[in-house]
Amino acid sequence: MKGALARLQLGESHQLSFPTSSKLSSSNPSRFQNLLDSGAADAILPSSSPLGTDLDPNFDDRDFILSQDFFCTPDYITPDNQHTLSGWDCNKENIPCPKSPEKSNTVKSKRRRQGDFLLNPLSPTFSGNQQIVELGTDAFVIDEAKMEKATVTEVRKTQNYVSQSAVALRCRVMPPPCFKNPYLKDASEMDIDPLGNQRSKCAAFFPAIMGGNGLSRYCADFHEIEQIGSGYFSHVFKALNRIDGCLYAVKRSMKQLHQDTERRKALMEVQSLAALGSHENIVGYYSSWFENEQLYIQMELCDHSLSINKFSRTFTEGEILETLFQIAKALQFIHRKGIAHLDVKPDNIYVKNGVYKLGDFGCATLLDKSLPIEEGDARYMPQEILNEKYDDLDKADIFSLGVAIYELIRGSPLPESGPQILNLREGKLPLLPGHSLQFQNLLKVMLDPNPVWRPSAKDLVENPIFDKALRKGRA
Repeated sequence: MKGALARLQLGESHQLSFPTSSKLSSSNPSRFQNLLDSGAADAILPSSSPLGTDLDPNFDDRDFILSQDFFCTPDYITPDNQHTLSGWDCNKENIPCPKSPEKSNTVKSKRRRQGDFLLNPLSPTFSGNQQIVELGTDAFVIDEAKMEKATVTEVRKTQNYVSQSAVALRCRVMPPPCFKNPYLKDASEMDIDPLGNQRSKCAAFFPAIMGGNGLSRYCADFHEIEQIGSGYFSHVFKALNRIDGCLYAVKRSMKQLHQDTERRKALMEVQSLAALGSHENIVGYYSSWFENEQLYIQMELCDHSLSINKFSRTFTEGEILETLFQIAKALQFIHRKGIAHLDVKPDNIYVKNGVYKLGDFGCATLLDKSLPIEEGDARYMPQEILNEKYDDLDKADIFSLGVAIYELIRGSPLPESGPQILNLREGKLPLLPGHSLQFQNLLKVMLDPNPVWRPSAKDLVENPIFDKALRKGRA
């Protein structure tokens, strides 16, 4: 049977015609199958036909008739360019000829059966090198409808797609959330964030919201002069404000704050300072912002701190009493506001124009223990705080202030551990040559191991020892 259809050619002017569905219903669909099975074409056309010599005798005509390339249907098994004739035009009459799909979601069209078409034995199958095919119009209507439906579906899917750049732009213009300030007693019960639902969709673009869009407020508003301090969590820079021409201390967190919990923890210092307001013995707070997922705090610039490592000199009793009195006023002010500092030490006591100021509220918490408690430097912490007993947080600040004053008198940093630290926590204060017994007794009671027996900040401020010292200083 091989090569039978090649001999069914009569001339170049005839075409292979397929009847429509109406013609198929009235014709015998088995005629072509009988023709293929019986090899009757051998009796119709002689093998010596001049057109038969142009075809490859090894070419299987049945395979060509029944192939997907002939009917322009997708082939999911046969690779591309298999059994494709050189003269075949897939774009003829604007009929697309799909290739083997790369994905499984390609629109499939039903393969036509052999009984659905009829071969006219009087019409040749080929004419020259170009094959002219006339397929059933009904089949084309169905296929085109399927293709149009698939195209509309793809368009709808495309319309639902929103680019990442559009989402990033929407998140960039979205204002940051309003964090609740837990240090304010009259604050709202919940965070003010009316765009919370939209903000959750922009979680991947949160750095852009927080200032990570390449526009630096710090560089735009300030001229950095030098670094003046460094701690466990942040660096401090001396910077000139480009607008008002004044000098400020700008504190920048070392690590990037990716998580919301990290940002809220870093905001504790800002919120406590903002809730406290202005006081002459507290380092002034001006502004804060996030930039590149780092927290910036604009603070009052002081002359220096009392850090023993940077400012080592001998203090007179009058200077010590002045320092103790002014920091005690700062503690009285914050304790009245219901806030504990929990990190009082010489490094966090600053001086500006002869005025002593308490700064660095990174460990500040509420006296009612409604906020997480994280103590500061362990060398200045009383034993009850190390034992996680937080019933007298205000008295813990008094103990820390007493240790800081002792370190200033000592003139050298305290060791991390050892008998000296243990003796101080037990209230065993060594003799201080050159200082009055009244002052030493006051310092000793501040270091009492029982927090109940320690004086409050109000008691310290009202101690008569300061009246005598202040009168001497003014004289």
